[in-house]
Amino acid sequence: MPAPFPSAPPPPRPLPAPVLDDPPRLTARTLEGLEWLLARELEAVGAIDLRIGRRTIEFSAPPGAEKETLYRAVLESRTAIRVLEPLGRFRVDSPESLYRALGDIDWTEQLKTSDTLRVDAAIHDTFTTHSLYAAQIVKDAVVDQLRTPSGKRPSVQLRGATLRLALHLVGDVATMFRDAAGRSLHQRGWRMGEVEAPLSEVLAAGILGIAGWWRPGEDAATSGEPVLDPMCGSGTFVIESATIAAGMAPGLWRARRKAHGFFRFRDCDKALCERLVADLEARVIEPAGAFRASDLDPKAVEAARACAEAAGVANSVAIAQHHFEEVRPEGPPGLVVTNPPYGERLALPRAGALFRRLGDWLVQHCGGWRAAVLAPDTPAAGQLGLRPAHRVALLNGPIACRLLEVGIRERSHVEAPGETEGKPVRIHGGSRPIEDQLGDFRRRLAKRFKHLAKWARRQGIEAFRIYDRDIPEIPLVIDWYAGWLHAAEYERPHDRTEIEHDVWLDKMIEAAALELGVPVSQTFLKVRKRQRSGGQYEKVGERQAIVAVHEAGLEFEVNLSDYLDTGLFLDHRQTRALVRGEAEGKRFLNLFCYTGSFSVYAAAGGAAETTSVDLSNTYLEWTRTNLSNNGFKDAGRHRTVRDEARAFLEHRAKRGEPPFDLVVCDPPTFSRSAKSEVPWDVERDHADLLGLVAKNLVPGGVAYFSTNFRRFHLAEEPLTPLFTIREITRQTIPEDFRNDRIHRAWRLVKT
Repeated sequence: MPAPFPSAPPPPRPLPAPVLDDPPRLTARTLEGLEWLLARELEAVGAIDLRIGRRTIEFSAPPGAEKETLYRAVLESRTAIRVLEPLGRFRVDSPESLYRALGDIDWTEQLKTSDTLRVDAAIHDTFTTHSLYAAQIVKDAVVDQLRTPSGKRPSVQLRGATLRLALHLVGDVATMFRDAAGRSLHQRGWRMGEVEAPLSEVLAAGILGIAGWWRPGEDAATSGEPVLDPMCGSGTFVIESATIAAGMAPGLWRARRKAHGFFRFRDCDKALCERLVADLEARVIEPAGAFRASDLDPKAVEAARACAEAAGVANSVAIAQHHFEEVRPEGPPGLVVTNPPYGERLALPRAGALFRRLGDWLVQHCGGWRAAVLAPDTPAAGQLGLRPAHRVALLNGPIACRLLEVGIRERSHVEAPGETEGKPVRIHGGSRPIEDQLGDFRRRLAKRFKHLAKWARRQGIEAFRIYDRDIPEIPLVIDWYAGWLHAAEYERPHDRTEIEHDVWLDKMIEAAALELGVPVSQTFLKVRKRQRSGGQYEKVGERQAIVAVHEAGLEFEVNLSDYLDTGLFLDHRQTRALVRGEAEGKRFLNLFCYTGSFSVYAAAGGAAETTSVDLSNTYLEWTRTNLSNNGFKDAGRHRTVRDEARAFLEHRAKRGEPPFDLVVCDPPTFSRSAKSEVPWDVERDHADLLGLVAKNLVPGGVAYFSTNFRRFHLAEEPLTPLFTIREITRQTIPEDFRNDRIHRAWRLVKT
């Protein structure tokens, strides 16, 4: 198969530091990896003497065509982020010398006192380490020169300023530029709606150029191939490609509104601007080719259609709501170009499964096409299962990425012995096909949710369990948190390979989201392993999703993303209600308080005071947040104490402090602490702990004790002389929990 993609030149080295005697030149900025495309664009608008550096190109204009070259670079470049026009270069070695040097520029030619100003600064190895300080000096120099006797002067405006200045300060050389566009050139003007993590238009154009679909500066600007994006988000790829095929300059939309920076300049050549805009209008044609896009998210599809309408290509772009695996390419082979969700839009642990599913879809349905896939620079990208012709390093915002360029063979190709590239992953679920499992799973979810949603509304509950390993071959637990899903997988033996299992799991989570009408970006998956360590308290992710949920008229903050547990144990909802029912006027103690939900319930029940004890500063702060959010802000009445539970009880008893009336003790099964040489083990240590609780309880006082350790045996012999013991496990299992072994609970009354 011939190479379907052009080879990209190697990345350029940074330009050398500026020299004072070298006059400053026009400068264009771009994204890393797009420099050679920008160079071709600049040459096409008349730029000469190009010097290409990392993310930067310095260039000149032919004599007599300085303004035309500058204006065309701003209006016609798809891969430039900024185009800067030099105002001067100076030697400076202090704030004072910078201020004086800028005073030599006649700012009355640039601004009126009624205009607005913005200053950006980039500094390196100079007299200051603070770019904001350098920008402040520039601002002061400009406005001090223009200040009138009455005190009027230009004001600073961060968005939409009349004049945007850029200071480059390297060593003792300062270069002053004005931004000829006034804003980032990725803002074409047609972006409508809000979509999570939209792709930059500049990066989209660059990817189309790297893939060879678009050829800047050539008569045949595009390859004419159909373009297909099966995970389009806000449709940036297909809209950008349609505007390229239509001959529509990227700055045309804004030029019609006179929104470019140079349109506002006092020295703007208006006749030249009108001629250039008229020429750009005359180039616009009906785009040839097919431009198709789809996305699973209806909001993304709606936004993409609005963007296409604003860009003027709605009649040429077909945008539909589909799962990418349902999409079937039509017509002659073309280019599949896509930016699958990862990082901001999808947690990286799930990204590997998504890339394998994408690779399978390409092999099965896109034979003869070529694909350009923007992938994170992580092992997840390696799961695509296809050997790229090229891997081009790019940045998508702060995320390091690779553009994977893949030629896809026709399905009639017969694999040579031992060849596995591109072979689809065959997913099965033990004895049954995954399609059967998905059907059963979705039906089960629908039935449970229909019943539980009504029950939860009546109870004033926004967080509840929907599914708990109801189907044995699908060992998942799925909880609903006010429109978000929190899923946990309990490891169980299966006959799938690692990648097969990742794909299986991804399909299950996606099916749950689709069935319950939850965006996939609002689902979180954790894996629970059998272990004897405090695993439930270890951080498992970097995405943060903190949501407020209501329960029985109270509000709790839950963290769905960072830890195995969310901060609210749903199985203890009934126990919390019991505590609330008998807390009035009581002195309440919450040992191993976690995030303080029992303390909130006790306070809501009218407790005279609450004390919450935990070793974690994180959980104590969380407890204070939950108390405060429910109106319990008196720190003297609702105390939080950082201490180990046993040490806290021992010291209180020795000091003879007043005993409590009501205690909750829900300890972890196992944990280690720097404050104790011996790890906590609930089976071994609970009797001693409850003995200390008894010393800190009034006669007739109540202690609620619970554990989720399934092999637990309560040490009744040493505890019977201290308490009247009654197991209340059945009474404390909520209706949404079908697993009656989720925990065990006892009510202990001090004798």
